[in-house]
Amino acid sequence: MNERIKDYLGHEEKVLWNGQAEDFQAMDKTHKNYYIRRGIIVAIISVAVIAAYFISAISSGAGIKWGVAVVLVAVAAFALVSPVLDVRKLRKCYYVLTNEKLILVTPSDVRSVVLSNIPTAKMAVDEDGHKSLLCGPDAEKLSPCKRRVATLTGALLDQNSSMCDRFVFYAVNDPEGLKKAAAGYLTIA
Repeated sequence: MNERIKDYLGHEEKVLWNGQAEDFQAMDKTHKNYYIRRGIIVAIISVAVIAAYFISAISSGAGIKWGVAVVLVAVAAFALVSPVLDVRKLRKCYYVLTNEKLILVTPSDVRSVVLSNIPTAKMAVDEDGHKSLLCGPDAEKLSPCKRRVATLTGALLDQNSSMCDRFVFYAVNDPEGLKKAAAGYLTIA
């Protein structure tokens, strides 16, 4: 992990803390209903779109283009399995606090936000007892079932002020260590 963030550190920047998401169940209390509802909605929409395509193709006499049907089914299948892919990706992420930034290291990239651009930061606990760091006003408004996805999307900044609206570390494995290391750099409520 240190090799991956080396290029993202400034000359005087020092790592104060690093961690990752603690062990969590994909279908825990916080996420089970959300994933079930999401799956049902995706399935209904997918079936409706595929049925509409078949009806339209047959009624217009254009014939069914099986390539289109395969693409529609593939998109529906991806939408159904994307939460599983998100969980796998999140388990491979690392969280880093430096004296200048919060950094999220994902399997595919590195995202960061400057500490001075974070207006608010707090630890929030979900129904399963996982403590997540929520930075910015939009992050604090997130429902607990959306914190995983918000972590993977990285920082959202206000376009006018460049202040952080949302940056999340889901299920921090050492929340007390993070709070202690952040003292004097970032106030975490």
